Amino acid sequence: MIDFTPAPANSENHDQFEVQAEGLGRYTIDVSLPLGHDTSGQKYPVVLVPDGNLLFDLVQVTLHGRMSGSMAFIPPCVVVGVGYPADEGMASFYARRNFDFHDDWEMVDPLGQALHGIFEGMKAQEGKPELAMHAGGAPRFTEFLRDELLPGLATHYPIDLGARQTLIGDSSGGHYVLRTLYDPDSPFSRYVCISPGFGSALDSIKEREAAYASQHEDLEVDLFVCCGAVEVDQGSVMGLCRFGSGVAWVAEQMAVRAWPSARVHWEIMNHEDHGSIPARAVSAGLRSVFRVRPGVHDEEIARITEALMAPPAED
Repeated sequence: MIDFTPAPANSENHDQFEVQAEGLGRYTIDVSLPLGHDTSGQKYPVVLVPDGNLLFDLVQVTLHGRMSGSMAFIPPCVVVGVGYPADEGMASFYARRNFDFHDDWEMVDPLGQALHGIFEGMKAQEGKPELAMHAGGAPRFTEFLRDELLPGLATHYPIDLGARQTLIGDSSGGHYVLRTLYDPDSPFSRYVCISPGFGSALDSIKEREAAYASQHEDLEVDLFVCCGAVEVDQGSVMGLCRFGSGVAWVAEQMAVRAWPSARVHWEIMNHEDHGSIPARAVSAGLRSVFRVRPGVHDEEIARITEALMAPPAED
């Protein structure tokens, strides 16, 4: 007789806890370690997901799930998700990520007004009229990630703070990825930017890029930026977000600047809208910024394959 008594799955490589960041509030932190990670002192780079509520599960399954062997060409990483507590509700989530991911923005332009309309609907549905939404928290949020969260996690987990770290974000989180890309004090050098909200905060991304270019002669990054073909013109709010414009502008501006150390891949993904694109883009983006995407980095894949297939060296 087969026993079908349910039992909870054991995820020994995944921790979840809360932290309090001064001036920002509570965050739910998820930390996932590589399967079979070395416990003898080896340390790993981080893939940080500031849109933890939306993207952490996708990134974790891609890099640490049961089929993660198919991502063997990507070196082991610690995945860190930074999200918002579920008990705060969706309206709070919507408002807080808007604050964290943008620089100063009065939100009186058409896109800002449209986002406020969505937010007001969420507030009414949850019965929370006291909530407010504004922008401007990105500098403090970046400071929290760079100076508090990553160093703090490195005291408890095998994180190599000197390694090349990866930042991945979607929509407003994609906007945050782009504004961090042009931050000279950014702790990241690999960026996966999915459907960036290029229209939000007006021309702040263009201004940050121009300010960076005025002071620097190179940008040492691997960047993957994409959006879905369907979301480009799928209604007025989608149009105001300028997802397609953001991808095209970044690609064109990278060509104009011709940064010697910048490696950029961009893509308008067919048959994807704003909701469907993350699952496809996470895998493609991670493979791209680690330079092991099939059809793009075949020589590197062949080199790694040859090394993996080589017989062990004799003593």
